Formats: sequence, C-alpha cells, structure tokens
Amino acid sequence: MDSIATGSLFLWRAAALVIGPGIDSKLHRHFALQLTFGIDGPFRARLADDAAWSVTSAALFAPNQQHQIDAGGLLAHLFLELPQAQRSGTSSLHADFTDQEQFATVRAYLQHACRSPSAAADFESATHAARRWRDCVTGGPRDMGAVPFDVRIERAIRVIVDSLVNGSVDVINQSMANRQSFNLDGKSLAAWVHLSESRFTHLFRSQTGLPLSRYLLWTRLLCALEAVAHGANMTRAAHQAGFADLAHMSRTFRDTFGVVPSALQKMTIAFKREGL
Repeated sequence: MDSIATGSLFLWRAAALVIGPGIDSKLHRHFALQLTFGIDGPFRARLADDAAWSVTSAALFAPNQQHQIDAGGLLAHLFLELPQAQRSGTSSLHADFTDQEQFATVRAYLQHACRSPSAAADFESATHAARRWRDCVTGGPRDMGAVPFDVRIERAIRVIVDSLVNGSVDVINQSMANRQSFNLDGKSLAAWVHLSESRFTHLFRSQTGLPLSRYLLWTRLLCALEAVAHGANMTRAAHQAGFADLAHMSRTFRDTFGVVPSALQKMTIAFKREGL
C-alpha cells in the first residue's frame, strides 16, 4: 500500500487522531485513553519492559497504563482525554473494537487516507471516523456525557484554556478583585471559582480524573501542537504553551507519547477548538 509520506494529526478539544507510519516508541504512559489500529497489518505492543511482546492488530491502552509499541507499518492512534476515557476499563493488547459493525467505516477511511494525501487532509471525514471509532469503545456520546462537569470546574477549565491558548491572562488579572498576578495553580484557580484550595483540587480531580498539575501538563502539550499547526517553530511553540524551553517540552512530549516532538514537523496538522 502506498502511504502518505508525512502522516496526519487531527486535534479536537480532548481528542487527537494520528495516522501514519509506525514508530518504535519508548515505554511511556499518559493521561488519555489510547486506541491503536494496524492499518496495513499487525504490530507489536507490550505493557512493561520485562513483559513479552504481543503481536496484535488492535490495542486499547487505559489512562496511566505503561505501554510500548514497535511497528514498521502504518498505524492509527485515537487519543481521548478524561473524563470520557475514565470509563474505558482496563488495557487490552487484543482489543475487540474492530469487531464492532461500525468500525468497518473507520477501517475504510484509514486505509483510504493512507493512500490519498487529499483524503488525509479531509477534516470532516476524519471527524466522522474518529467519532465512530470512539463510539465503538465508549458506547457513544450520550453515555460519555452522562455525568456533567460541575459548573465551577467548567469555569476553571475555561480559564486554563483561555490562558494557554488565547493568552488572556491579563484580562483575567483585571477582573480579579485583588488585581494580583494570576497563576495557573490550585490557589489562584480556587479563588477564581470561590472554593477553598483543598476543596477545589479534590473536586477537580474527581471531575476530570486528573490532578491539576497533570491536567495542566496535558493541556500545554495540546497547546504546543496547536501552535505548530499555526506555523510556529518548536521553540516558539514551547514558549507559547508555557514550557520553560524547548528541552522541557521535548522531555515532556517524549515521556508522554514515547517519541520526540520533532516528528510533528513532518506531519500535516489540522485542528478545531470544539470537542469531538
């Protein structure tokens, strides 16, 4: 099968779809549900450095689960952020989502996208395929949205996104009663939503499935990806996303996804701020 040379990355709020040549990743873990499918054949995966490799065509890696992938062919990965991924269950190196009837549409899209650069850049088709794939595992958006966010956590998340993506920290500072510098930390966010810091951090973790520090880290990674999609070089993307420097972002990216972020510069990137 002729494959797209660079690969494609599609981003939505709380989701990402990666299509392209397989890579040999290092053992890593992250805070999203990851679904991986071998587009043109099986790949190898394992859950620990002392575990035997399993040959599979489909795998599901639960949030916080260590895993490593070894592949030379074409792969597709769908990442789903918490809290939706919190209901994903345990990891499986032989996932059964490919047995679902609606996965046939996903398979057809992925195989077509790998043959056609124009198809790989079709955001509408990618969105449709990603939703179908997600629904094979989660049961659909109705099930995923059964437990809504507390309005105070929604406000805090909006502040985080506005600060990192839109750069509106100054606006937030002006609206704070004490006019003090606003930091993306538990103390400042708790004050913003009128909760004690201990109550806020507990509620945030129970609602998102993540401690605040890890949620901020994941959000910064996505913001860096968005900056690259807008044409920023890696150094500028790191600074825009709130990393100390490029080395800091590179270490974080490698620890999270198992690969170095320079691979992004070889990919077609498309995104929307809306959720999947």
